[in-house]
Amino acid sequence: MLRITTAENDGLTRFRLEGKLKGDWVRELEHCWISASNGDPERQFSIELSNVDFVDESGRALLGRMVSHGARLEAQSNLMMSLPVEEIVHGPSAQEKRRRR
Repeated sequence: MLRITTAENDGLTRFRLEGKLKGDWVRELEHCWISASNGDPERQFSIELSNVDFVDESGRALLGRMVSHGARLEAQSNLMMSLPVEEIVHGPSAQEKRRRR
């Protein structure tokens, strides 16, 4: 299960996620993002992941697309999410790239 709380303020939409970002919940977040984007193409997005305890591959892919469109990911108090956030924002680490060769 995933809870999505949306807050809008001065051109910024913040999605606060709680739970597991997987399966149908990925599509629900995507729907929320697209709906908010359609009203204002200049809108900025922030996704708060501190209360997320799991993200599947489709969730990572969606977060990656959101970042590529300018969204910011935040996971300040969740050490479990800090590595996935870094990988989504900056790509796999140098160590991971060497391991894949």
